[in-house]
Amino acid sequence: VINSARSCVADGTCRECGCSCYQECNDRCPTDPLNDEDSDTLCANEDSCPADSENDVDSDEICLSEDSCPLDSANDEDSDNLCADVDSCSLDADNDGDSDFVCGDVDSCSEDSDNDADSDDICSQFDSCPADALNDADSDLLCLLEDSCPHDGLNDQDSDALCADVDSCPEDMDNDADSDELCHFEDSCPSDSANDADS
Repeated sequence: VINSARSCVADGTCRECGCSCYQECNDRCPTDPLNDEDSDTLCANEDSCPADSENDVDSDEICLSEDSCPLDSANDEDSDNLCADVDSCSLDADNDGDSDFVCGDVDSCSEDSDNDADSDDICSQFDSCPADALNDADSDLLCLLEDSCPHDGLNDQDSDALCADVDSCPEDMDNDADSDELCHFEDSCPSDSANDADS
């Protein structure tokens, strides 16, 4: 006769009293009323996540039922409502806001899709001349692509098709017509190379 107050397991009677001790003797998790609910072969008393068969797969100490990002140990670090396993830019809340295929956390110009195209260390949204590395070197308010004379602030003042940086007489459209090495405004006789030699 089996004493129901005693334990079949503790008494070692599982083999002798198979029928009356069946449930107790075949209960792999005697202290777990749900008998390893998540089927991970760990009873609740030794299972850190008794309802999570993968037992906190991302090792963030949050079990599946409470983990908003079960495969992201940082749990959406950039707070963009995308877990790292599906977030193309897991540290950039704007997810490559300028669509240049460079995430904001490593993008030197996170709002410039051309990433400082002229390499002047000024991103386009702050660059007065985004395609001019010298940023209007002659200060004539014309960027390189619009400036016919990028090193001449007066843009060929004498209209001789020569910019001042290469024009021997930047204010003389005839460029010393008499070849006396005197520009028009210095030449008392602009058409006389001898400059009135008989005077």
